[in-house]
Amino acid sequence: MPPVAYFVRMVAKEGQAETVEGLLLENPRRIEAGEPGNLAFAVHRSLDDPNEFWLYECWEDEGAVETHESGEAFQSYKERLRPLVESESVLFGNTTPIKVLGYRLTGA
Repeated sequence: MPPVAYFVRMVAKEGQAETVEGLLLENPRRIEAGEPGNLAFAVHRSLDDPNEFWLYECWEDEGAVETHESGEAFQSYKERLRPLVESESVLFGNTTPIKVLGYRLTGA
């Protein structure tokens, strides 16, 4: 199976950006604590709009994604995040990496 990568964009509701940032940073902390299968995870905040956030995630395979998203911690994170972001602002890109500098693609 090829690696799986996601790009996610969202805009925090006015006055919620700091709380959104804190919630978004829960994901890499869980991964650092030993969640398996992650190749890269990045949380970005726009320089042009401090309410805009971008995530980049790369996983070994779909199984690693399912493990990441199936736990109680991830479900709680999503429930707490949803009311803090503009729902129409959320963009989700499901991709497979072709060439990456910075980490090694398995099977490439």
